[in-house]
Amino acid sequence: MEHVWYRVKADSRLACTSATENSTIAIQASKPCPVIPIGLSLTPDFITELEAQRLIEYFDSNESLWNHKGFEKRRREQHYRLHEEGTNEELDWIVNRLKDHLGDSYQMPNELLVEERYPTVYVKAEKAGRLSSNTFETLHMVESPHCPCKLYRNGEKVDELWQTESSCSCYVAQITLINKCIQCVDKPKERKVECWDMESEQHKFKFVMEPLNLFVKTGEALWNWRSRITAFPIYGTVQSNVEKDLSRRVITLKFRSSMLPTHVLPQSSDQDQEEKKEEQGLIKNLSKDKKLEELLTIVVTTSPIKSNPSTEVLEKTFATFHHGGDNFAFSCPKVIVCDGCRVMSADNNVSKKYSNAKQSLRNGIATNDQAENYSKFKIALKNICKEAENDLMSPFHNTRVVELEERHGYGFALRHALYNEVTTPYVCVIQHDRTFMRRTPMEEVVRSMIHRSNIVKYVGLSMRSNLTYRDIIVSKYGRVAGSEIVDMVLYPPELALDAKVYGPDGSSARNLEAKGKLKENLDSLAQNYKGTIQGKSHVYKREGDKYQLSLTPTLYWYDNIHIVETSHYRDYIFNPMYRMVVRGGFVEDKLSPIITKSVERLGLREGHGKFKCYLLDDHSGYFFTGHLDGGSFMSQSEKDKRKVEKQDVP
Repeated sequence: MEHVWYRVKADSRLACTSATENSTIAIQASKPCPVIPIGLSLTPDFITELEAQRLIEYFDSNESLWNHKGFEKRRREQHYRLHEEGTNEELDWIVNRLKDHLGDSYQMPNELLVEERYPTVYVKAEKAGRLSSNTFETLHMVESPHCPCKLYRNGEKVDELWQTESSCSCYVAQITLINKCIQCVDKPKERKVECWDMESEQHKFKFVMEPLNLFVKTGEALWNWRSRITAFPIYGTVQSNVEKDLSRRVITLKFRSSMLPTHVLPQSSDQDQEEKKEEQGLIKNLSKDKKLEELLTIVVTTSPIKSNPSTEVLEKTFATFHHGGDNFAFSCPKVIVCDGCRVMSADNNVSKKYSNAKQSLRNGIATNDQAENYSKFKIALKNICKEAENDLMSPFHNTRVVELEERHGYGFALRHALYNEVTTPYVCVIQHDRTFMRRTPMEEVVRSMIHRSNIVKYVGLSMRSNLTYRDIIVSKYGRVAGSEIVDMVLYPPELALDAKVYGPDGSSARNLEAKGKLKENLDSLAQNYKGTIQGKSHVYKREGDKYQLSLTPTLYWYDNIHIVETSHYRDYIFNPMYRMVVRGGFVEDKLSPIITKSVERLGLREGHGKFKCYLLDDHSGYFFTGHLDGGSFMSQSEKDKRKVEKQDVP
């Protein structure tokens, strides 16, 4: 069903300019009574159709200047730097007209962004998601209620705001060519990238941008409102893509002017930049002199499961640590974080959601018996760690157990360990039922992260569900996005490793911890891997006795075994200001959609660059890690007991 539009008259909050002062000017809005942004102005018929055609022909003549933008490459852009002394004859006239129209209070625009769009197909069942996030017009990462130009006078920074709200002369001016389009706007309660709470329902709406009209944003409309321009969708067609139809083409011109000094525009504060450089330099200096145990702490999270008080799940998990190398298994400090639980008494009312025993334990709700078994489990676990203190070849050597009195959930239990127990620059995070399946280059991964501390903050180990992650991207976002992901793949020289161990012919894959039917299934999966995009797109393979492993960008923060720069977790992912992880939940559930939204707003490279997360693959066709499924795990004693019970049944 096509959207209903309401005619909203101009009032004092919508400063409209026209040739006839008494003429009634209105916009078509998606709501009958929206709050119009203060500082948004409209001038109808700012240019003629002939002038519009002249501009279109000029932009099309510069074919080499078009660049595809956005995650799915659905739009093209041209970018022009503008100066007061003029640009060229084809643009000077409109730049001068804009300057004359705005008056002496505003300077010449600094730049012109030309955007080309085509409509997308409206699918009724499609939820708002990809490509649906609004963003700030200027300096989206600056979380300030005022434009930073108020802190600068004549290019020099001042201590206090020197301008009044109305005297800020920064602006963005927009003109639409060929076809009308839609501008979506909203005003969050705080000027923060990840703030999704609006001032009110009326502070979020859409309005129509008719061709040839001029829209100018200043003040609050420019700084505190987010926006997004889209072409009008095609209604009534149930399909995901349509061929580009030139008759539906939309071109928008966006003139920008800012009073900020050039060196201020794209950067954080000088102090922040220096701190980042100092931190990165410090980490890089650790590479040559420090042993792995001085660089990496292993954090293992656990919580009540039905196999308690047995410690078999953790013992099986720790028994696979040797696949990460001797230094990893026996020398690195380890912290086991035992999350708390809520005890459910017999007279408690339990919702249907938690009536299932496995689901209840997953959410930290235990019966009295389960809580008692969990206490016994923790005592047994401490005894294992104590006995391993003098056993240098035990994976439990150099391990301490941390008990949390209250339930935190996986995310906040990990957060507690990072803030209180970890002193190394890197941390390896492992859930109690996640295991290594084969030889894994843990130390080499850490060394590669050290040398790329400004690019790589997270490296996840592959598992069955993400082994062909490049194919996942293509199936979800299309081949253009898949190609960009492939271009972003890293091939660190630290991960050019012994071909006898890694790669399709290496011993790591041959000595996989699997037998019988499972081994047959994994071998079949490895054969299929060769025909996938992940397998075919691996360009750096074997050179002599070395095989090159890769790091593929991921938009999903997997809670599976991963290595992360500790400060990235502590200072960014768990920063309470961003609210990217919630108490009681998993990191991946909350954080992964935020990564995707970041990519939707900023494009693949810039959006992913805030999180810097990658997946390791040696392109053998086998994944590195497995899953014991602690929620359903049966200890050996339980299995033996069931066998006896079955034998006793007549």
